[in-house]
Amino acid sequence: KGRAPAVKGLTIPFRSTKRIMKLDPDVATVQNEAAIVATLAAEYFVEKLAKESYQNAKRRGRNTIRYEDVAEVRATTSELSFLDTLLP
Repeated sequence: KGRAPAVKGLTIPFRSTKRIMKLDPDVATVQNEAAIVATLAAEYFVEKLAKESYQNAKRRGRNTIRYEDVAEVRATTSELSFLDTLLP
């Protein structure tokens, strides 16, 4: 198999996101454009979570992000309440 061309500006391969989206048995087809947008959203999400977690680590005098830094971001950000079961 040949590798799919990377989409400029994306770090996560959109085909991986597409494959994950298709794990849902109710999803038969995912257009490339939809997978690209979902991939971009995932990258923005991870970037925001990492930046805020890093700020928590810096406040604690560290450069390394730990679980508790990420958990604190989740606990203090209402938009991340969907992660409650993952990051109690």
